Amino acid sequence: MPAQEGGLKGFFYRAGASFYSGGIYVKEKSYMLASIAGKVGFVVATTSIAVLMPLIFEIMREGQMIEADKLQVKELRSQGYSDGQLQEMGFPKISLGLAPAVLKS
Repeated sequence: MPAQEGGLKGFFYRAGASFYSGGIYVKEKSYMLASIAGKVGFVVATTSIAVLMPLIFEIMREGQMIEADKLQVKELRSQGYSDGQLQEMGFPKISLGLAPAVLKS
């Protein structure tokens, strides 16, 4: 390391050394931050797969069941069954085309 000089040349030398050491510091910290972010991302991804995917599958299955019930209700209505009779058979209101009690105002 040459002797630090004053003036403009010394200023640029010290600034360059400062930028170099700052760059190394930022590089080390960014690797550490990327490692932490990777671990957090892995935890979030695996938790999502374990928790949210079964929920999504259940919602899709429920939609398919409602559609199947609607087809069956349509067939039974064509045979002359009333909404009251269909409700007594256990069909949910959404399959009958009625609004659930929660949505009524």
